[in-house]
Amino acid sequence: MNNKLLIDSLINIDDSGMPQAPTTRQLIDRDVRELYRRDTSKDKQKYVKECIVIYYLGDPKSPAKQNGLSDAEALKMAIEQAGLPADYLPDKLVIRLIKRYYNENITEAGVVVENILKGIHNINLIITNINELLNEQLKTNITIESVQSIVSMIDIVNKKSAEMPALIKALEEAKQNLMYEKETELSRGGGQVLSSMDSEEV
Repeated sequence: MNNKLLIDSLINIDDSGMPQAPTTRQLIDRDVRELYRRDTSKDKQKYVKECIVIYYLGDPKSPAKQNGLSDAEALKMAIEQAGLPADYLPDKLVIRLIKRYYNENITEAGVVVENILKGIHNINLIITNINELLNEQLKTNITIESVQSIVSMIDIVNKKSAEMPALIKALEEAKQNLMYEKETELSRGGGQVLSSMDSEEV
């Protein structure tokens, strides 16, 4: 039996989008039980929203993690998706559930994929920010003093851009390793081997 902490082990949503009472499996988990219990509102919306935060920051397959976002960026995305106040900060219970969720679902191959995704994301940020600075400088009168700065920024953009193909290739290889790791885990557990599984699904 799979006892990993997953989004469906945190929350049940009916067809109308309303949270349902926790299942027996959910209530067995002390942290999940406390997260649900402390939201005394009728519609349990805070509970639902905090589950979204836990998912975005804790699940290696969440949109935030798949885009290589930092925890701060992932939290911002989760806040927007959940409709929480912009200044929301997860407390000790939510942080504990995030860590549990992540640790129970990440693997060695998954860590490699995540690190490469973060590298690609950070390089894209660097290139974007430098290009914005370049655009601003090029709109003004270029002086002898500013030429060196402009050339240096262009060199950085070119260098970082040249790193991308190797990173993308490494990402595809890492995804293949992750897929193999999952197939091996499934076959050992008596599950179906997903040899036809596309690397984009991991």
